Amino acid sequence: MMMKKWMLTFTVLLCGIMSVQAQIPPEVKDLLKKVAAKMDHPSGTEVDMNVRAKMFIISVNMKMTVYGKGDKQRMKGTMKILGKTAQIESGFDGQQEWKYKHLDLKKENKKDTLFIKKVTKKSKADYDVDFDLDKSYRKATMKLKGKYHVITFTNPVDKDDPKKVTMKIDKDNLILREVAVKEGGGTMTLTFNRIKYGVNDNVFVLDTSKYPGAVIVRK
Repeated sequence: MMMKKWMLTFTVLLCGIMSVQAQIPPEVKDLLKKVAAKMDHPSGTEVDMNVRAKMFIISVNMKMTVYGKGDKQRMKGTMKILGKTAQIESGFDGQQEWKYKHLDLKKENKKDTLFIKKVTKKSKADYDVDFDLDKSYRKATMKLKGKYHVITFTNPVDKDDPKKVTMKIDKDNLILREVAVKEGGGTMTLTFNRIKYGVNDNVFVLDTSKYPGAVIVRK
C-alpha cells in the first residue's frame, strides 16, 4: 500500500515537472541556439547598441560599442543621466578586467579612476545577453510580428531574475535586434543597431597610458 502511494506521488510530481518543461517550446530553444551562434563569431564581433533604462522618473540612456572574441570583451560608450554625460568603458582580456568612467570633474577638482582587477572570468554586465533563457524561465511564447520573431519569457526559476524578458529577432538573418527587461517599476531595453564580424586582438589590450590623469586602483 505504501509502495502504491509513493508511486502515485512520484508520478504526479514527474508529470508536474514535465508540464513545466513543456512550456518552453522546442522551436524557441532551437532559435536561441542559432541566434547565439550568430552573435558569437570565432573571428570576433563588434556590436553597436543603445541601452535605455528607466526606474520610476529617472532614466538613463547609453550608446555603446561592444567587442567580443571568445572570452574577451571590450565596451566603450556614452551615458546620459540627470542631465550629465559620462564616457564609460570596461574590458576583460582573459586575466584582468577594468572599468573606467570619465566625467567633467575639473570644476570639482577631482580625478577619474581606472579600476583594474585580476580575475579569471568576466563579471556579468547589464548589457550582457543571456541566450540560455530557456533554462532560466519556466514559460516562453513566440510569435511572428512583421519581420521579427518575438519571444516572451515569464515565470523565472530564480525569484531574483526579472519577471519578464522579451527578445526581438530578425526572421531573415536571425540577428538579435532588441531585448526588453521588465522588473517592478523598472524597465531596460537594449537595441542592437549593427553587428560586424572580425575584431583585432589589440582591441582587448589594456593600455593605461590612454587614461592620462586618472587614478589607477588595482585589486
